[in-house]
Amino acid sequence: MSIIEKKRGIVIALDVTDVDSAVELARQLCDLEGNFVFKIGRPLEMQRGYKVISEIKKVSRIPVVYDGKIADIPYISSRIAQIAYEAGADAVIVHGFVGRDVIESILELNRGDVIVVMSMTHPGASQYINPIAKQLVETVNTLGVDGVVLPATKPEIIASVAPVLRENIYIMSPGIKVQGAKVGDAIRAGADYEITGRAIYGASDPKKAAEELYKEILEV
Repeated sequence: MSIIEKKRGIVIALDVTDVDSAVELARQLCDLEGNFVFKIGRPLEMQRGYKVISEIKKVSRIPVVYDGKIADIPYISSRIAQIAYEAGADAVIVHGFVGRDVIESILELNRGDVIVVMSMTHPGASQYINPIAKQLVETVNTLGVDGVVLPATKPEIIASVAPVLRENIYIMSPGIKVQGAKVGDAIRAGADYEITGRAIYGASDPKKAAEELYKEILEV
């Protein structure tokens, strides 16, 4: 059973490079009412290593996703995932283009949610990654992953993939606000979570900004 629920929510990307600021932000947001998830990416991880996951978990009950964009051979990929899980991550993100054997190696750990990147937001993704999104559907469905990542900036991709995913797989969509997608675009297309970072941690009142964004997606 997935740790992260399949229902409308906000993923807060902690894409800052100051660990103390990230921990303080997590502390400020720890009592948010609603369906929220934290996402820790490589920029923050590289400041203090995997232990930053533990530091965030200590100050908040909100689930944490390790967004390492894992993309290596099965042995190395599973080791990376295992370290993240042991540090307290509730989920890890792995690239789908590396193949089913890599995804299987992480699923076999049975330590937390596995989320697969099927498509990305940047223009260069149209060269190689985005065209194979539909091909990855069979892989994620048969392997039984917990979630997938599809870009809010490409709602047509979400709309084409969402109906053919297994009903228990949740969709997380980056690209809200700063990257151009409007709040609610991904939800309308079939996503469950919208991912945003700067719109929250760059706000004068991060908690209020998160609450307002959450209210907006519930009203879509």
